[in-house]
Amino acid sequence: MKVSSIFLLCALALLSLSGNTAADLRRRMPLCKIPTIGCPKIYNPVCGTDGKTYSNECVLCFESQKRKTLVLIQKYKAC
Repeated sequence: MKVSSIFLLCALALLSLSGNTAADLRRRMPLCKIPTIGCPKIYNPVCGTDGKTYSNECVLCFESQKRKTLVLIQKYKAC
């Protein structure tokens, strides 16, 4: 009885930890306000599909509009 309950608790812990592994694999369109005039100076890094780290989502939008290329958000942390 003790062995099966320990096994179930371990399995539950592993399943709860494995839920975040695929969260960064989805690419997402940034929420851009058009036209972007300026961005806040809040550091919340995002990694673009171009392989560059942007200080926040607004900066990614601004650079994407300036270069006239579509850059998606690859993950919500530095590349």
